[in-house]
Amino acid sequence: MFHSLVAIALAAAGPAGGQAPDRIAYSGFGNGWTGGRTTWSIDRTGRGHYESTESGRQESGRFDAGAEGFARVRSLLAPLEGLEEMPCDAGGITDQAMGGLSWERGREARSLRLDFGCAHDNDADAWTRYGEASALIVEWATQAR
Repeated sequence: MFHSLVAIALAAAGPAGGQAPDRIAYSGFGNGWTGGRTTWSIDRTGRGHYESTESGRQESGRFDAGAEGFARVRSLLAPLEGLEEMPCDAGGITDQAMGGLSWERGREARSLRLDFGCAHDNDADAWTRYGEASALIVEWATQAR
């Protein structure tokens, strides 16, 4: 556990010497009873989109959260950006959702796979950060309708 916490702390600055990504995005799908697919992205100007389809219900929207909104999302996800992976430490539940976060700089992208059915050493912080960032995106997208 200590090793995972150190890795998160060291990753907080992120790769590329702290250079802001051009875009941060998430794409994922549910494997369980609800199925569905969720995608969102935000660029460094704060413009983005959100789309989710679950159990036959669709929700989507575009938004402009400004550079400050992008900075909030980037700050929440910064410790995750430097992680190479989040290994499934104690087996997993196979019918849970999975997806991936990506940080794009020009033509290069760094990604992190998220498996919601896994138990990770650093899961509490990682899932909290992902959840808070996603909640902001959903809030901005649904308010902009």
